[in-house]
Amino acid sequence: MLENIEGVLFDMDGTVLDSEALFDDAQLLFLKDMGVHASIQDLKEFKGMSYKHFYPRFTSKFNITLEVNIIRSKIRTYLHEIMETRLKFIKGFEHFFNSYIKPYNFKIGLVTNTTRLSYQKIQKCINIDDYFQYVITVNEAKEPKPSPMPYFQAFNDLSLSNKKTLIIEDSKTGLISAIKSGAHVVGLTTSLNKKQIQKINKKIIVAQSYVEVGNFLKKLINCK
Repeated sequence: MLENIEGVLFDMDGTVLDSEALFDDAQLLFLKDMGVHASIQDLKEFKGMSYKHFYPRFTSKFNITLEVNIIRSKIRTYLHEIMETRLKFIKGFEHFFNSYIKPYNFKIGLVTNTTRLSYQKIQKCINIDDYFQYVITVNEAKEPKPSPMPYFQAFNDLSLSNKKTLIIEDSKTGLISAIKSGAHVVGLTTSLNKKQIQKINKKIIVAQSYVEVGNFLKKLINCK
C-alpha cells in the first residue's frame, strides 16, 4: 500500500538538478568543434543513458571516429565549465524536500547514471550534500539503468522494501529502471510529457512539478 512508504529515492539529472540542458550544451559545443551541425532535437534519444550506452550511440549517430576516452574528456571539460555558473536545482525541489521529506524521517537516497567523478564536480558547484548522504553512481552500480540493479542495491543498502519505496524519475531510461524495481514510481515531466510517461507504464504517477509531488506525498502522510 502506498501509505506505507518508508523511503524515497531520487534520480539526479532532470529530477533533482536542472542539468539535462547543460549536458546537451556540452555535447553541442563538442560537435561544433568537430564540424558537425546538430540541434537539441538530435540529442533527445540520449536522455538518461549511462555513459556505457551513450558513447557508442553518440559516435555512431554523428560519425565521430575519435577514441571514446578523448570524446568523453572533451565533453566533460565543457560540462564542468558550464556547471560552474549555470547548475541549479529543479524548480520546487528544495521546498518539496524541506517540507515533505526531511520532517518525516523517510530513508532517502540519490541513484544516478552519472559517474562518481562528475558527481564530485557537482558537489563543488552546488550544495547537494545538504540533501543526500547516500548516493549510488554508475561506478558503484553493478549494472546501469535501465537495469533495476542500481535501485536493488539502494534497497539493500538502506534496508528498504521495494513495496515501501517511492522513486522519483524523469527520463525513459530511469523510469524503466524504477518500474522494473517493483517500487512505486513518480514521473516528473521535465524530460518527457505525460503521454510519453504513461506509454512507458500506466502505473507511473505523473507529476508536472514538485508542487504536485508534494500534494501527492501529503495525502500519503495524512493516511499514516
